Amino acid sequence: MAIRSVEADNAIRIVVEDVVVGEHVLHDDILPSAGRCRSATVSGMEAMSMSVDSLFVPALTSLGGMVPQDGLLSPAELEKTAIEIAGRTEIWEPLMHSDPDHRRYELVYEDDRMDAWVLSWMPGQGTGFHDHYISGVGLCVATGSVREDLMVYGGEPRSLELRAGDARQGGPGYIHRVTHELGLPAVTIHVYSPRLDWVGQYRLGEDGLVRREVRPGRNELTEQLIADGALEQVLERF
Repeated sequence: MAIRSVEADNAIRIVVEDVVVGEHVLHDDILPSAGRCRSATVSGMEAMSMSVDSLFVPALTSLGGMVPQDGLLSPAELEKTAIEIAGRTEIWEPLMHSDPDHRRYELVYEDDRMDAWVLSWMPGQGTGFHDHYISGVGLCVATGSVREDLMVYGGEPRSLELRAGDARQGGPGYIHRVTHELGLPAVTIHVYSPRLDWVGQYRLGEDGLVRREVRPGRNELTEQLIADGALEQVLERF
């Protein structure tokens, strides 16, 4: 596999939706980190703590020498880790799914400072515009291709086709949208540090205002409920 890196620029409302975990479809309102308490404070609200039984079981108990031993990972280290996992087909091939109805994701590994995921994409599947809250991200396409859109104030989103071996990185302020392009499925590797407990999902309301919804990071990020290009001339965050 040829590895290519593309440079990157650098309240709480819980939404009920169907979420696929392994071979099962769950219908729940929150999916915080498995078996742990987490808190978040948004728009002056009091911190909210949640704890649930494990819903995601990591495929691996260790990533060996693929990650530094101490501390949070930088975006460059996250990208490097995603590239290394993408190059190990024995890790991600057993975790990929060809599900036409739900975008599927499987937990490869997690500890107190990071988590790594295998995402499977089929035609028509994608995310809305979102950020990763306080987490940095590194991703690499393992097979197939996806399109990444970067939000541009006052203009069309900047689009990149990411093919097998292409990699990206971004810090906590990184905003993007990802959709399937080619492959049945396309598979991407995503690595976050700190762990992706929360995300910011951007939505355009009927009143024309863009709203940032803080949501559990282990929910599926649904496609924007608007046509492509609807965010033109709109400031993306507040």
